[in-house]
Amino acid sequence: MSTTLCQVMGFLVSSLGVVGCIMSTAMDMWSTQDLYDNPVTAVFQYQGLWRSCVRQSSGFTECRPYFTILGLPAFCSASGAA
Repeated sequence: MSTTLCQVMGFLVSSLGVVGCIMSTAMDMWSTQDLYDNPVTAVFQYQGLWRSCVRQSSGFTECRPYFTILGLPAFCSASGAA
C-alpha cells in the first residue's frame, strides 16, 4: 500500500513539474521592464523565448517574434541553448 501511494505521489509531482516547464517555456514574460514612471514613454516591455512585446498605457500591445536564434537577447540564448 505504501509503495503504491509513493508511486502515485511521485507521478503527480513529476506531472506538475512537466506542466510547469511547458508553461514557463510558453510564457513571454521572462524579462520585464516597467517604464510607467516615465511620463514620456509610459510602456511595459517584456521578452520571452519566442517574441518581444511592448504594452503601452493606452492598452495597445505590439509583439514581434524572433525569427532566428541570433535575434534573442543574451539571457534567452543562454537558457535556450542549454
